[in-house]
Amino acid sequence: MTPPPLPIAEGSPLPIPSPPKAGEGAISLRVRLILAAVLWLALALGVGGVVLGHAFRDAADHGFNERLGAHLRALSAVVEVAEGGAVTVGRPVGEPRFEQAYSGWYWQVSDGTKVLARSRSLWDFALPVVTASQPGAVHVRRESGPRGEVLALVERDLVFPGASTPLHLAVAAERREVEAEIARFDLLLALSAGGLGLGLVAAVALQIGFGLRPLGRLAAELKTLRATGGRLDGPVPAEVAPLVAAVNQVLDHDAALIARARTHMGNLAHGLKTPLAVLEAELAAPNPDRAVMAAQAERLARLVDVHLGRARAEAVASAPAMGEALVAPLAADIAAALGKIHAGRGLGLDLDCDPAARLPGSADDVAEILGNLMDNACKWSKVRVRVIADAHGVTVEDDGPGLSPEQVVAATRRGIRLDEAAPGSGLGLAIVADLADALGLDLEFGRSDLGGLKVRVGPSAARLRPD
Repeated sequence: MTPPPLPIAEGSPLPIPSPPKAGEGAISLRVRLILAAVLWLALALGVGGVVLGHAFRDAADHGFNERLGAHLRALSAVVEVAEGGAVTVGRPVGEPRFEQAYSGWYWQVSDGTKVLARSRSLWDFALPVVTASQPGAVHVRRESGPRGEVLALVERDLVFPGASTPLHLAVAAERREVEAEIARFDLLLALSAGGLGLGLVAAVALQIGFGLRPLGRLAAELKTLRATGGRLDGPVPAEVAPLVAAVNQVLDHDAALIARARTHMGNLAHGLKTPLAVLEAELAAPNPDRAVMAAQAERLARLVDVHLGRARAEAVASAPAMGEALVAPLAADIAAALGKIHAGRGLGLDLDCDPAARLPGSADDVAEILGNLMDNACKWSKVRVRVIADAHGVTVEDDGPGLSPEQVVAATRRGIRLDEAAPGSGLGLAIVADLADALGLDLEFGRSDLGGLKVRVGPSAARLRPD
């Protein structure tokens, strides 16, 4: 029941996929982390710079307007109205630039239609007047000055004793000074944010390099292991320890596979040596004994089948879990095939399989196990073979000669070639033992109440135990 090997053309090498080159098609972790840090820092510093610049501009504007408001209060304190309605300003308002022509600092007193008094700096220019909606309230707005400059203007309407109408007082100053102050702050802020950003990027790059150093050492050790073999040793950070443990598991698994492959090759070479020597001697003889040659050829075929089965078991052990397979349909198909093979013997093959019975593994693996057990039972039975499948596993019984206690011990020991250690016990049991071990199944041998061999294969007790 062992599947035939895949055909390979003579002299054609097996295709071996080349491993991907380091960094091919992907950005390195270092570059990813640095780019992420740069983007985050650019966003944080940009938003912070905009917020700080806006806050400073508001503070500068507020301070400038408060300064103009102070001059407006000083102006209102020195304005005097005579009995005839004439307006005079008793003393200087307090800013020397009010006395310099077109200096950028101006004040003005009007009645809403005409200018009653103005600073020397205005010369013959009149500031536009906007009547306040609420007398006494202070208003701030922008206006154009005598030379077209942008002015910040603070104004209010006040009622003075002796005046028939409220007087409109305004103080204005050029914004060039405050705008220059804001520009200097923006430049300083940009230089500071840029320097801070570059410093932080450099610090992040150093931190990332230091943090990724264990991975660099790990890569160097793996490169060394490719030439020398062994395992990864030495202290590693806790974050890298699971990776190192996983790599060591893979290395140990590969080493075990290589060791088992060497053992299988050694066993196969040792087993083939004697039959080939006998065949060579018979072929060199004048009258070769065809019966001896046929026996040796059969022995060679059996040895090849045993090691092919073990190779399949190793492949099953290395492959990922394949779920579970139903036993009843597989057993029915195998029983139908064996019934045709042994049709001339009058063999009775009884199936008592629970439709829900399952075995861990793929359908091919379970069929391999069932096929070898049932084929072995049919070969050595007299007239009856019985297959029972339930939630606890599969049992195959026959009424043949069975196994002696010594042969049972040999059959349950891993690595024993049952066809050689126990003649007549059946070739398929060796393959079943290896497959069961690869799938984590228990394999038990005993005496059947039919008189022959009883073999049970099923999940281990630990897997059957409820959580």
